[in-house]
Amino acid sequence: MMTTHLSPWRQRTFLLTFLVLIAVLAACGGTQTAEQPTNPETAPESEPATDAPTEQETSPEEAVAPTDAQDATIQIAVVAGAMQDTMQTLADTFEAENPGINVEIIQEPEGGAFEALIAAGNQPDIITGSFGYMPAKYASLDALIPLEDLKGAQELFARLDERTVQQDLGHNYYVPLGVDITMMIYNKGLFEEAGLDPENPPQTFEAFLNAAEKIQALPAREDGTKVYGTVFWNDALSWGGWYWNMLQPIYLNANQGECDLLNQLGTDIVFDDSACTMDEFFAFTIAAQQYAPPTMEQDFFSRSIGMWPQYGYSWKPNLETAKDTPMVIGEDVGIAPVPVPSEGDTSYTTLGGRPLMIMKTTPERQERAWQFVQFLMEDEHNLQFIQELGYLPAITSLQANPYFAEPARKPFVDALEHAVYPQAMANFDSAANALLQVYQEAVVEGKMEPEAAVTAAAERARAALE
Repeated sequence: MMTTHLSPWRQRTFLLTFLVLIAVLAACGGTQTAEQPTNPETAPESEPATDAPTEQETSPEEAVAPTDAQDATIQIAVVAGAMQDTMQTLADTFEAENPGINVEIIQEPEGGAFEALIAAGNQPDIITGSFGYMPAKYASLDALIPLEDLKGAQELFARLDERTVQQDLGHNYYVPLGVDITMMIYNKGLFEEAGLDPENPPQTFEAFLNAAEKIQALPAREDGTKVYGTVFWNDALSWGGWYWNMLQPIYLNANQGECDLLNQLGTDIVFDDSACTMDEFFAFTIAAQQYAPPTMEQDFFSRSIGMWPQYGYSWKPNLETAKDTPMVIGEDVGIAPVPVPSEGDTSYTTLGGRPLMIMKTTPERQERAWQFVQFLMEDEHNLQFIQELGYLPAITSLQANPYFAEPARKPFVDALEHAVYPQAMANFDSAANALLQVYQEAVVEGKMEPEAAVTAAAERARAALE
Protein backbone atom coordinates (compact mmCIF):
# COMPACT_ATOMS: atom_id res chain seq x y z
CA MET A 1 0.00 0.00 0.00
CA MET A 2 1.32 3.46 -0.88
CA THR A 3 2.70 5.56 1.96
CA THR A 4 2.35 9.25 1.21
CA HIS A 5 3.13 12.50 2.96
CA LEU A 6 0.24 14.78 3.84
CA SER A 7 -0.19 16.73 0.62
CA PRO A 8 -0.96 20.47 0.67
CA TRP A 9 -4.49 19.81 -0.48
CA ARG A 10 -5.07 17.32 2.34
CA GLN A 11 -3.56 19.83 4.77
CA ARG A 12 -6.07 22.41 3.53
CA THR A 13 -8.97 19.97 3.84
CA PHE A 14 -7.91 18.99 7.38
CA LEU A 15 -7.51 22.60 8.44
CA LEU A 16 -10.84 23.68 6.96
CA THR A 17 -12.57 20.85 8.85
CA PHE A 18 -10.81 21.91 12.05
CA LEU A 19 -11.80 25.57 11.65
CA VAL A 20 -15.41 24.68 10.90
CA LEU A 21 -15.52 22.53 14.06
CA ILE A 22 -14.10 25.37 16.15
CA ALA A 23 -16.64 27.81 14.67
CA VAL A 24 -19.50 25.43 15.50
CA LEU A 25 -18.30 24.99 19.08
CA ALA A 26 -17.93 28.74 19.50
CA ALA A 27 -21.44 29.32 18.17
CA CYS A 28 -22.80 26.77 20.63
CA GLY A 29 -21.13 28.67 23.46
CA GLY A 30 -22.99 31.84 22.56
CA THR A 31 -19.88 34.00 22.44
CA GLN A 32 -19.67 34.49 18.69
CA THR A 33 -20.30 38.10 17.72
CA ALA A 34 -19.98 37.81 13.96
CA GLU A 35 -21.19 34.99 11.76
CA GLN A 36 -18.48 32.81 10.27
CA PRO A 37 -18.77 32.52 6.47
CA THR A 38 -19.68 28.96 5.51
CA ASN A 39 -18.65 28.91 1.87
CA PRO A 40 -15.11 29.90 0.84
CA GLU A 41 -15.36 32.86 -1.51
CA THR A 42 -11.94 32.33 -2.96
CA ALA A 43 -9.04 30.03 -2.34
CA PRO A 44 -5.32 30.63 -2.28
CA GLU A 45 -4.74 30.41 -5.97
CA SER A 46 -1.01 30.33 -6.06
CA GLU A 47 0.65 28.63 -3.15
CA PRO A 48 -0.98 25.23 -2.55
CA ALA A 49 2.27 23.78 -1.22
CA THR A 50 4.22 26.60 0.31
CA ASP A 51 1.26 28.56 1.59
CA ALA A 52 -0.86 25.82 3.10
CA PRO A 53 -2.84 27.35 5.96
CA THR A 54 -1.42 26.94 9.42
CA GLU A 55 -3.22 27.04 12.72
CA GLN A 56 -3.88 30.59 13.86
CA GLU A 57 -3.58 31.83 17.44
CA THR A 58 -6.73 33.87 16.94
CA SER A 59 -9.62 33.40 14.57
CA PRO A 60 -10.20 35.97 11.79
CA GLU A 61 -13.15 37.40 13.72
CA GLU A 62 -10.92 38.01 16.74
CA ALA A 63 -8.18 39.79 14.81
CA VAL A 64 -7.96 43.39 15.93
CA ALA A 65 -7.36 46.08 13.33
CA PRO A 66 -5.04 48.98 14.16
CA THR A 67 -6.49 52.29 15.25
CA ASP A 68 -5.24 55.82 14.78
CA ALA A 69 -4.64 56.01 18.52
CA GLN A 70 -2.06 53.23 18.22
CA ASP A 71 1.41 53.57 16.79
CA ALA A 72 1.37 54.03 13.01
CA THR A 73 0.61 50.48 11.90
CA ILE A 74 -0.23 49.04 8.50
CA GLN A 75 -2.05 45.72 8.66
CA ILE A 76 -1.92 43.55 5.53
CA ALA A 77 -3.69 40.21 5.10
CA VAL A 78 -1.86 37.61 3.02
CA VAL A 79 -2.07 33.91 2.21
CA ALA A 80 -0.41 31.74 4.86
CA GLY A 81 3.01 30.23 4.34
CA ALA A 82 5.63 31.45 1.89
CA MET A 83 3.78 34.67 1.13
CA GLN A 84 3.92 35.58 4.80
CA ASP A 85 7.67 35.02 4.85
CA THR A 86 8.32 37.09 1.72
CA MET A 87 6.00 39.87 2.83
CA GLN A 88 7.73 39.99 6.22
CA THR A 89 11.10 40.49 4.54
CA LEU A 90 9.67 43.31 2.43
CA ALA A 91 7.95 44.80 5.48
CA ASP A 92 11.26 44.84 7.35
CA THR A 93 12.83 46.81 4.50
CA PHE A 94 9.89 49.22 4.44
CA GLU A 95 10.06 49.78 8.19
CA ALA A 96 13.80 50.49 7.97
CA GLU A 97 13.12 53.13 5.31
CA ASN A 98 10.13 54.57 7.20
CA PRO A 99 10.95 54.81 10.93
CA GLY A 100 7.87 55.00 13.11
CA ILE A 101 5.66 52.88 10.82
CA ASN A 102 5.05 49.25 11.70
CA VAL A 103 3.76 46.65 9.20
CA GLU A 104 1.72 43.85 10.75
CA ILE A 105 1.19 40.80 8.56
CA ILE A 106 -1.85 38.66 9.29
CA GLN A 107 -3.25 35.54 7.67
CA GLU A 108 -6.31 36.06 5.51
CA PRO A 109 -9.55 34.37 6.65
CA GLU A 110 -10.06 30.84 5.36
CA GLY A 111 -11.32 31.07 1.79
CA GLY A 112 -10.46 34.77 1.60
CA ALA A 113 -13.85 35.80 3.01
CA PHE A 114 -13.51 39.14 4.80
CA GLU A 115 -17.18 39.85 5.48
CA ALA A 116 -17.00 38.94 9.18
CA LEU A 117 -14.00 41.21 9.71
CA ILE A 118 -15.74 44.07 7.91
CA ALA A 119 -18.92 43.62 9.93
CA ALA A 120 -16.92 43.69 13.16
CA GLY A 121 -14.91 46.74 12.10
CA ASN A 122 -11.71 44.70 12.22
CA GLN A 123 -10.82 44.79 8.55
CA PRO A 124 -7.11 45.03 7.70
CA ASP A 125 -5.71 47.98 5.79
CA ILE A 126 -4.66 45.94 2.74
CA ILE A 127 -5.79 42.58 1.41
CA THR A 128 -4.11 40.42 -1.22
CA GLY A 129 -7.00 38.72 -2.94
CA SER A 130 -7.59 36.98 -6.25
CA PHE A 131 -8.21 38.46 -9.68
CA GLY A 132 -11.74 38.60 -10.99
CA TYR A 133 -14.88 38.96 -8.94
CA MET A 134 -13.14 39.67 -5.62
CA PRO A 135 -12.35 43.37 -6.19
CA ALA A 136 -15.82 43.82 -7.71
CA LYS A 137 -17.47 42.11 -4.79
CA TYR A 138 -15.85 44.17 -2.06
CA ALA A 139 -16.18 47.35 -4.09
CA SER A 140 -19.92 46.69 -4.35
CA LEU A 141 -19.98 46.31 -0.56
CA ASP A 142 -18.37 49.76 -0.31
CA ALA A 143 -15.45 48.16 1.53
CA LEU A 144 -12.63 49.37 -0.75
CA ILE A 145 -11.27 52.77 -1.71
CA PRO A 146 -10.75 53.76 -5.36
CA LEU A 147 -7.10 54.27 -6.16
CA GLU A 148 -6.93 56.26 -9.37
CA ASP A 149 -6.93 59.71 -7.74
CA LEU A 150 -4.34 58.95 -5.08
CA LYS A 151 -0.98 60.68 -5.32
CA GLY A 152 1.23 58.83 -7.80
CA ALA A 153 -1.53 56.45 -8.91
CA GLN A 154 -1.57 57.43 -12.57
CA GLU A 155 2.19 57.08 -12.79
CA LEU A 156 1.92 53.61 -11.24
CA PHE A 157 -0.88 52.43 -13.53
CA ALA A 158 1.09 53.67 -16.56
CA ARG A 159 3.82 51.15 -15.68
CA LEU A 160 1.45 48.19 -15.71
CA ASP A 161 0.45 45.75 -18.44
CA GLU A 162 -3.05 46.95 -19.36
CA ARG A 163 -4.27 43.35 -19.53
CA THR A 164 -3.78 43.07 -15.78
CA VAL A 165 -5.76 46.19 -14.89
CA GLN A 166 -9.56 46.20 -14.90
CA GLN A 167 -11.98 48.76 -13.54
CA ASP A 168 -14.89 47.79 -11.32
CA LEU A 169 -17.89 50.09 -11.00
CA GLY A 170 -15.95 52.71 -12.94
CA HIS A 171 -12.92 52.80 -10.62
CA ASN A 172 -9.54 51.16 -10.08
CA TYR A 173 -9.87 49.26 -6.83
CA TYR A 174 -6.73 47.16 -7.03
CA VAL A 175 -3.10 47.08 -8.10
CA PRO A 176 -1.83 43.77 -9.60
CA LEU A 177 0.97 42.59 -7.33
CA GLY A 178 1.71 39.43 -9.33
CA VAL A 179 0.18 37.52 -12.25
CA ASP A 180 -0.48 33.82 -12.76
CA ILE A 181 -1.82 31.82 -15.70
CA THR A 182 -2.87 28.21 -16.28
CA MET A 183 -1.21 25.75 -18.66
CA MET A 184 -0.83 21.98 -18.95
CA ILE A 185 2.11 20.08 -17.51
CA TYR A 186 2.88 16.45 -18.26
CA ASN A 187 5.18 13.72 -17.00
CA LYS A 188 7.74 13.00 -19.70
CA GLY A 189 8.77 9.71 -18.14
CA LEU A 190 5.22 8.36 -18.20
CA PHE A 191 4.86 9.56 -21.81
CA GLU A 192 7.91 7.55 -22.84
CA GLU A 193 6.77 4.51 -20.87
CA ALA A 194 3.37 4.65 -22.61
CA GLY A 195 4.96 4.89 -26.05
CA LEU A 196 4.11 8.59 -26.47
CA ASP A 197 6.46 11.29 -27.76
CA PRO A 198 7.45 13.44 -24.75
CA GLU A 199 8.37 16.28 -27.08
CA ASN A 200 4.97 16.23 -28.79
CA PRO A 201 2.26 16.67 -26.14
CA PRO A 202 -1.41 16.39 -27.15
CA GLN A 203 -2.83 19.55 -28.67
CA THR A 204 -6.47 18.55 -29.14
CA PHE A 205 -9.17 17.14 -26.89
CA GLU A 206 -9.10 13.85 -28.79
CA ALA A 207 -5.32 13.52 -28.59
CA PHE A 208 -5.44 14.30 -24.87
CA LEU A 209 -7.97 11.55 -24.22
CA ASN A 210 -5.99 9.05 -26.31
CA ALA A 211 -2.81 9.88 -24.39
CA ALA A 212 -4.62 9.64 -21.05
CA GLU A 213 -5.94 6.19 -21.96
CA LYS A 214 -2.47 4.90 -22.86
CA ILE A 215 -0.89 6.29 -19.71
CA GLN A 216 -3.61 4.85 -17.50
CA ALA A 217 -2.93 1.41 -18.99
CA LEU A 218 0.55 1.44 -17.44
CA PRO A 219 1.15 -0.93 -14.52
CA ALA A 220 1.06 0.30 -10.94
CA ARG A 221 4.27 1.64 -9.49
CA GLU A 222 6.53 -0.49 -7.31
CA ASP A 223 4.82 0.78 -4.16
CA GLY A 224 1.41 -0.17 -5.55
CA THR A 225 0.37 3.31 -6.63
CA LYS A 226 -2.08 3.29 -9.55
CA VAL A 227 -1.12 5.37 -12.58
CA TYR A 228 -3.72 7.82 -13.93
CA GLY A 229 -3.82 9.58 -17.26
CA THR A 230 -4.79 12.96 -15.83
CA VAL A 231 -6.14 14.70 -12.73
CA PHE A 232 -8.48 17.56 -11.82
CA TRP A 233 -8.67 19.43 -8.54
CA ASN A 234 -12.17 18.20 -7.71
CA ASP A 235 -11.55 18.89 -4.03
CA ALA A 236 -11.92 22.58 -4.89
CA LEU A 237 -15.35 22.40 -6.52
CA SER A 238 -16.89 24.16 -3.51
CA TRP A 239 -14.58 27.16 -3.95
CA GLY A 240 -16.76 28.85 -6.54
CA GLY A 241 -15.39 31.44 -8.92
CA TRP A 242 -11.80 30.82 -7.97
CA TYR A 243 -11.91 27.18 -9.03
CA TRP A 244 -13.98 27.92 -12.12
CA ASN A 245 -11.01 29.99 -13.28
CA MET A 246 -8.97 26.76 -13.32
CA LEU A 247 -11.55 25.06 -15.54
CA GLN A 248 -12.24 28.13 -17.66
CA PRO A 249 -9.45 27.54 -20.23
CA ILE A 250 -11.21 24.35 -21.32
CA TYR A 251 -14.50 26.23 -21.70
CA LEU A 252 -12.82 29.12 -23.55
CA ASN A 253 -11.04 26.70 -25.86
CA ALA A 254 -14.32 24.94 -26.61
CA ASN A 255 -15.94 28.18 -27.78
CA GLN A 256 -12.70 29.84 -28.95
CA GLY A 257 -12.99 32.74 -26.56
CA GLU A 258 -16.44 33.78 -27.76
CA CYS A 259 -18.31 33.38 -24.46
CA ASP A 260 -18.05 34.17 -20.78
CA LEU A 261 -20.43 32.71 -18.20
CA LEU A 262 -22.51 35.87 -17.71
CA ASN A 263 -23.58 38.71 -19.95
CA GLN A 264 -21.75 42.01 -19.67
CA LEU A 265 -24.20 43.38 -17.12
CA GLY A 266 -24.14 40.27 -14.98
CA THR A 267 -27.92 40.02 -15.15
CA ASP A 268 -28.11 36.62 -16.84
CA ILE A 269 -26.00 33.68 -17.93
CA VAL A 270 -24.98 33.15 -21.54
CA PHE A 271 -23.27 29.77 -21.37
CA ASP A 272 -26.43 27.90 -22.42
CA ASP A 273 -26.33 29.57 -25.83
CA SER A 274 -25.36 26.94 -28.40
CA ALA A 275 -22.54 29.20 -29.64
CA CYS A 276 -20.85 28.84 -26.25
CA THR A 277 -20.53 25.05 -26.69
CA MET A 278 -20.82 24.33 -22.97
CA ASP A 279 -21.95 20.85 -23.99
CA GLU A 280 -18.52 20.28 -25.54
CA PHE A 281 -16.90 21.43 -22.30
CA PHE A 282 -18.93 18.87 -20.37
CA ALA A 283 -18.34 16.15 -22.95
CA PHE A 284 -14.58 16.57 -22.72
CA THR A 285 -14.39 16.80 -18.93
CA ILE A 286 -16.72 13.82 -18.46
CA ALA A 287 -14.52 11.76 -20.78
CA ALA A 288 -11.29 12.99 -19.18
CA GLN A 289 -12.49 12.24 -15.65
CA GLN A 290 -12.56 8.55 -16.57
CA TYR A 291 -8.77 8.69 -16.55
CA ALA A 292 -8.45 10.68 -13.32
CA PRO A 293 -8.64 9.94 -9.60
CA PRO A 294 -11.70 11.36 -7.83
CA THR A 295 -9.68 13.92 -5.85
CA MET A 296 -6.24 15.51 -5.70
CA GLU A 297 -5.05 13.33 -2.83
CA GLN A 298 -3.04 11.65 -5.55
CA ASP A 299 -1.61 14.64 -7.37
CA PHE A 300 0.68 15.25 -10.32
CA PHE A 301 3.66 15.64 -8.01
CA SER A 302 3.28 12.02 -6.87
CA ARG A 303 4.82 11.07 -10.25
CA SER A 304 1.84 8.83 -11.00
CA ILE A 305 -0.23 11.28 -13.11
CA GLY A 306 0.34 11.70 -16.83
CA MET A 307 -1.06 15.20 -17.46
CA TRP A 308 -2.48 18.05 -15.43
CA PRO A 309 -4.21 20.77 -17.49
CA GLN A 310 -4.60 23.11 -14.49
CA TYR A 311 -1.03 23.99 -13.58
CA GLY A 312 -0.39 27.58 -12.55
CA TYR A 313 2.98 29.22 -13.08
CA SER A 314 3.15 30.10 -9.39
CA TRP A 315 3.07 26.45 -8.33
CA LYS A 316 6.74 25.80 -9.03
CA PRO A 317 7.35 25.03 -5.30
CA ASN A 318 5.21 21.91 -5.75
CA LEU A 319 7.61 20.62 -8.39
CA GLU A 320 10.49 21.13 -5.98
CA THR A 321 8.78 18.99 -3.32
CA ALA A 322 7.69 16.19 -5.67
CA LYS A 323 7.92 12.55 -4.62
CA ASP A 324 11.48 11.25 -4.24
CA THR A 325 13.26 14.10 -6.04
CA PRO A 326 12.33 17.53 -7.42
CA MET A 327 10.64 17.61 -10.81
CA VAL A 328 12.09 20.05 -13.34
CA ILE A 329 10.31 21.67 -16.28
CA GLY A 330 12.24 20.85 -19.44
CA GLU A 331 13.73 17.69 -17.98
CA ASP A 332 11.17 15.29 -16.53
CA VAL A 333 8.22 17.69 -16.87
CA GLY A 334 6.90 19.17 -20.09
CA ILE A 335 4.69 22.21 -20.47
CA ALA A 336 2.08 22.85 -23.15
CA PRO A 337 -1.05 24.90 -23.82
CA VAL A 338 -4.36 23.52 -22.59
CA PRO A 339 -5.74 21.31 -25.41
CA VAL A 340 -8.25 22.66 -27.94
CA PRO A 341 -11.10 21.01 -29.89
CA SER A 342 -9.34 20.99 -33.27
CA GLU A 343 -5.86 21.50 -34.66
CA GLY A 344 -5.20 25.15 -35.38
CA ASP A 345 -7.57 26.45 -32.71
CA THR A 346 -6.29 29.06 -30.28
CA SER A 347 -5.52 27.90 -26.75
CA TYR A 348 -6.72 30.36 -24.12
CA THR A 349 -5.79 30.65 -20.49
CA THR A 350 -7.14 32.39 -17.41
CA LEU A 351 -5.34 35.48 -16.16
CA GLY A 352 -5.05 34.97 -12.44
CA GLY A 353 -3.02 36.71 -9.83
CA ARG A 354 -2.87 38.70 -6.64
CA PRO A 355 -4.51 42.13 -6.49
CA LEU A 356 -3.64 44.54 -3.69
CA MET A 357 -6.79 46.24 -2.38
CA ILE A 358 -7.00 48.98 0.25
CA MET A 359 -9.98 48.67 2.57
CA LYS A 360 -11.99 51.63 3.83
CA THR A 361 -10.84 52.64 7.31
CA THR A 362 -9.71 56.17 8.16
CA PRO A 363 -7.89 58.72 5.98
CA GLU A 364 -4.72 58.29 8.03
CA ARG A 365 -4.71 54.51 7.75
CA GLN A 366 -5.59 54.62 4.05
CA GLU A 367 -2.70 57.00 3.36
CA ARG A 368 -0.23 54.69 5.11
CA ALA A 369 -1.63 51.70 3.24
CA TRP A 370 -1.16 53.43 -0.11
CA GLN A 371 2.42 54.23 0.86
CA PHE A 372 3.11 50.53 1.41
CA VAL A 373 1.35 49.54 -1.84
CA GLN A 374 3.58 51.95 -3.76
CA PHE A 375 6.62 50.46 -2.04
CA LEU A 376 5.59 46.93 -3.03
CA MET A 377 5.16 48.02 -6.65
CA GLU A 378 8.64 49.49 -7.00
CA ASP A 379 10.56 47.38 -9.53
CA GLU A 380 13.11 46.05 -7.05
CA HIS A 381 10.58 45.04 -4.42
CA ASN A 382 8.04 43.66 -6.87
CA LEU A 383 10.70 41.55 -8.58
CA GLN A 384 11.64 40.11 -5.19
CA PHE A 385 8.00 39.21 -4.49
CA ILE A 386 7.31 37.54 -7.83
CA GLN A 387 10.63 35.70 -7.97
CA GLU A 388 10.34 34.26 -4.48
CA LEU A 389 6.68 33.26 -4.84
CA GLY A 390 6.62 32.33 -8.51
CA TYR A 391 4.44 34.96 -10.17
CA LEU A 392 4.67 36.67 -13.53
CA PRO A 393 5.15 40.45 -13.62
CA ALA A 394 2.37 42.94 -14.20
CA ILE A 395 4.97 45.70 -14.48
CA THR A 396 5.87 45.90 -18.16
CA SER A 397 9.53 46.74 -17.57
CA LEU A 398 9.97 43.52 -15.57
CA GLN A 399 8.49 41.37 -18.36
CA ALA A 400 11.71 42.00 -20.29
CA ASN A 401 13.87 40.85 -17.39
CA PRO A 402 16.21 37.99 -18.44
CA TYR A 403 14.81 35.91 -15.58
CA PHE A 404 11.52 35.53 -17.47
CA ALA A 405 13.24 34.61 -20.74
CA GLU A 406 14.48 31.29 -19.33
CA PRO A 407 12.95 28.18 -21.01
CA ALA A 408 10.92 27.16 -17.95
CA ARG A 409 9.28 30.59 -17.73
CA LYS A 410 9.05 31.99 -21.25
CA PRO A 411 6.07 29.80 -22.33
CA PHE A 412 4.02 31.34 -19.53
CA VAL A 413 5.00 34.87 -20.53
CA ASP A 414 4.16 34.07 -24.16
CA ALA A 415 0.76 32.67 -23.11
CA LEU A 416 -0.22 36.05 -21.68
CA GLU A 417 -1.18 36.99 -25.26
CA HIS A 418 -4.28 34.79 -24.99
CA ALA A 419 -4.95 35.20 -21.27
CA VAL A 420 -8.51 36.18 -20.34
CA TYR A 421 -9.24 38.19 -17.22
CA PRO A 422 -11.95 36.54 -15.08
CA GLN A 423 -15.34 38.20 -15.15
CA ALA A 424 -15.30 40.94 -12.54
CA MET A 425 -18.82 40.92 -11.16
CA ALA A 426 -20.00 40.77 -7.59
CA ASN A 427 -22.51 37.99 -8.37
CA PHE A 428 -20.16 35.91 -10.52
CA ASP A 429 -19.35 33.57 -7.66
CA SER A 430 -23.01 32.64 -7.18
CA ALA A 431 -23.36 31.55 -10.80
CA ALA A 432 -20.03 29.73 -10.74
CA ASN A 433 -20.99 27.83 -7.60
CA ALA A 434 -24.23 26.67 -9.21
CA LEU A 435 -22.38 25.54 -12.32
CA LEU A 436 -19.78 23.66 -10.29
CA GLN A 437 -22.49 21.84 -8.34
CA VAL A 438 -23.69 20.41 -11.64
CA TYR A 439 -20.09 19.69 -12.66
CA GLN A 440 -19.76 17.55 -9.53
CA GLU A 441 -22.84 15.54 -10.46
CA ALA A 442 -22.14 15.25 -14.17
CA VAL A 443 -18.36 14.91 -14.33
CA VAL A 444 -17.22 13.50 -10.99
CA GLU A 445 -20.27 11.36 -10.19
CA GLY A 446 -21.20 10.55 -13.80
CA LYS A 447 -24.92 11.16 -13.29
CA MET A 448 -25.66 13.37 -16.33
CA GLU A 449 -25.03 13.52 -20.04
CA PRO A 450 -23.47 16.74 -21.41
CA GLU A 451 -26.71 18.22 -22.75
CA ALA A 452 -28.57 17.54 -19.52
CA ALA A 453 -25.70 19.06 -17.56
CA VAL A 454 -25.90 22.30 -19.55
CA THR A 455 -29.65 22.54 -18.93
CA ALA A 456 -29.31 21.84 -15.21
CA ALA A 457 -26.40 24.25 -14.81
CA ALA A 458 -28.31 27.00 -16.60
CA GLU A 459 -31.38 26.54 -14.42
CA ARG A 460 -29.41 26.58 -11.18
CA ALA A 461 -27.20 29.48 -12.19
CA ARG A 462 -30.20 31.61 -13.15
CA ALA A 463 -31.84 30.79 -9.84
CA ALA A 464 -28.64 31.80 -8.04
CA LEU A 465 -28.65 35.17 -9.80
CA GLU A 466 -32.21 36.01 -8.79
